[in-house]
Amino acid sequence: MKKIIALVLGFIMLLTCAAALAEAEKISMGTLKVGKAFDIRYSELPDGYTLTIYQQNDMTIIANIKTEQETLPRMGLVIAFNDEWADTAKLNDLSDEDLQAIKDSFIEEYESAEFDIRDTAFGTHLLTVKVPGGQDAYVYTIYLGHEIEIHLIPGTEQKELTDADIERVVNFLSDMEFVPVGE
Repeated sequence: MKKIIALVLGFIMLLTCAAALAEAEKISMGTLKVGKAFDIRYSELPDGYTLTIYQQNDMTIIANIKTEQETLPRMGLVIAFNDEWADTAKLNDLSDEDLQAIKDSFIEEYESAEFDIRDTAFGTHLLTVKVPGGQDAYVYTIYLGHEIEIHLIPGTEQKELTDADIERVVNFLSDMEFVPVGE
């Protein structure tokens, strides 16, 4: 009898471990290594989007985030180290003057850009930039001296980007976990 109970308990523990491993695989579907600075772990991308890296070195990553659904927006991802922010852990740490300087860099290109600060699930500030006319939007942040920017453009059948399109990117970035190398 004791052997049967031990076997049943062992079987239950095995099933529990298998379920936990399946959940771990579901949560951590991808890791994007950013040089020797940090990793970005992400789960399944929304709406069938896939990430394709076009250029990667210790300082820069340029990637495309796209989906087979041509009606959905297309996204470009750029992660680049910037000496100016080398001592900055997150966008949250910037002074008002530094944040305004970043906004001014967008205003140089898009005079009437609209800005908003959003927070990820991990509490990291994201600067959203809406360009008049709805043909471009950006979601920008800083992590460990690296500028992280996603550029959105409308899908083939869209006249302009919507707030839901920008929210999709905010949610995508909220699902990412930024992990310093060595942790």
